[in-house]
Amino acid sequence: MQGAQQGTLIGWALRTGLGETVVRTASRRGLLDRLAALFMVLSVAAIAAYATFKPDYNWDMVAYVATALENRVQDAQELHRETWAQIDAGSSPEQQFKLKQSNPYNLNQWENPADFQSQLSMYRVKVAYVWLLRALEPVAGLVNASILLSVLPSIGFGLIGLWWLWRENALQAAFILVPMLLIADYSRMTTAVTPDMLLALVSAAALYCLWRGRDGLAGVLLFASVFVRPDNIILIFALLIAAVLFSWRWLPMAVTFVASMIAISVVSKYGEHPGWWAHFYFSCVQIQNSMANFHPDFSLVAFAKGYARGVVVSLQNNDWPALLALMTAAWALLNKYGRMQGGRANALAFALAIGTLGKFASFPLPDDRFYFVFISGMALVLAAAWKPRFEAR
Repeated sequence: MQGAQQGTLIGWALRTGLGETVVRTASRRGLLDRLAALFMVLSVAAIAAYATFKPDYNWDMVAYVATALENRVQDAQELHRETWAQIDAGSSPEQQFKLKQSNPYNLNQWENPADFQSQLSMYRVKVAYVWLLRALEPVAGLVNASILLSVLPSIGFGLIGLWWLWRENALQAAFILVPMLLIADYSRMTTAVTPDMLLALVSAAALYCLWRGRDGLAGVLLFASVFVRPDNIILIFALLIAAVLFSWRWLPMAVTFVASMIAISVVSKYGEHPGWWAHFYFSCVQIQNSMANFHPDFSLVAFAKGYARGVVVSLQNNDWPALLALMTAAWALLNKYGRMQGGRANALAFALAIGTLGKFASFPLPDDRFYFVFISGMALVLAAAWKPRFEAR
């Protein structure tokens, strides 16, 4: 490359005293570390600012606002009216059309209060997320609270990532990590109203604790995570498998797993969750206008159809399969060149890789956001282990 530049204007500029000074200054590790940190901070701030002023009024926002209102409104008609009154107050006509009439399912939920209320059994089980909505309601209102519960965890997640890289002297990895996170859906997850960004924050904090060997605190955080999304039990189980196979202290993970399974069973019972197969059928086979008394018989054909749909849509319209393949290859290369120092790094990478596959195997939803905890966690682990350097040697 340098030879090709010798006879060019760029080559001449780089050979001048000023050019050499600029190159030396720009290639210093301290400056590059600061630029990488600034790049990550500005990226996180820009995403948060955009999500604050241009939030995505998605269907889940409606359902979570309704679920948060259930502690004071039980009648289906009144719940429906109060929910939409709050949504309409902050949304544009275009957003209202999208939420109410953009497809047959949304139209039915807008027109049928009883059917609308029946959907909430799949949302009540995110008890920590709903509790936080109610806690923030006096300050911000439910709609703004739902937006804040994506924006604030997004900022927290970014700060944990930055802290992790700084503690591992890997700040320059931010130049690679941020684009990876954007591809993995970080920006869209921040603008949408779902528990996913809050789950990513809690899970990233737990993974960092495991990286630092603080297994007890990690167990507490992971236990808390199943109250945000019960399906994070997949991450806990993957970490338990890794703890056994890589011979780190497996008892804290075993206790966390058992306690989390008990908690999920209790929450599902009292939240009147329809059960795994009914939820699978609704999400992966055929959406239902009403979940009242919906108990379909198990069908191998429908089961296979759900997985086939998940595979096709994942490969065609989402990025998590390609990111998993890319990072698995990166993990192998880092091991080959001795960069994955210590058993914890390999154990965490292993747990996050099998966890991604396990998440799909347990419930084959194709969307990137369902795999962000695993993909972003693996990206953080590999970045911290790699410690890339861009300064001149």
